[in-house]
Amino acid sequence: IQLQASKAKPIVIGMDDYFLDRANTARKENGDFDFESIYAIDLDFLNLQLTQLLDGEQIELPHYDFTRGVRRRSGNYVKMNKDNIIIMEGIHGLNDTLTAAIPDHRKARIYISALNQLNIDNHNRIPTTDCRLLRRIVRDHQYRGYSAEETLIRWRDVRDGEEKNIFPLQENAD
Repeated sequence: IQLQASKAKPIVIGMDDYFLDRANTARKENGDFDFESIYAIDLDFLNLQLTQLLDGEQIELPHYDFTRGVRRRSGNYVKMNKDNIIIMEGIHGLNDTLTAAIPDHRKARIYISALNQLNIDNHNRIPTTDCRLLRRIVRDHQYRGYSAEETLIRWRDVRDGEEKNIFPLQENAD
């Protein structure tokens, strides 16, 4: 909203839409899919599209179908102009591997963390981690077709992914 108020026109790119098809997704040692790995993302395709955008070409942003586990066409075409700024969100946003094809001088890295707690009254609160879990349960149900139970089963992987992919890199933020 602030960018728009400043006359910028953000192009939002969600990392989830660049997941590899599930059949090609990295796996953990136990054979489960490793959705938290940066290699679950189609890095080549993402970097190709970013390069094309920055070169002034029009691209079609992908859409990932979590129910089927495949990336699909979205019909959402974008092209950079002088008022645009690209905003990318995702747990790997501060990892240089994510945007290796883009020179550093063309990037600004911002770290925003959802560290809110919900105060019930003066003595009771819902901790930050529980608020994030609730937000994840709702998002997974609405946009990924997962039940609350499936999200709870994956929650340990999400927390491990934070420890591996977010917290060590937060100092890379500009």
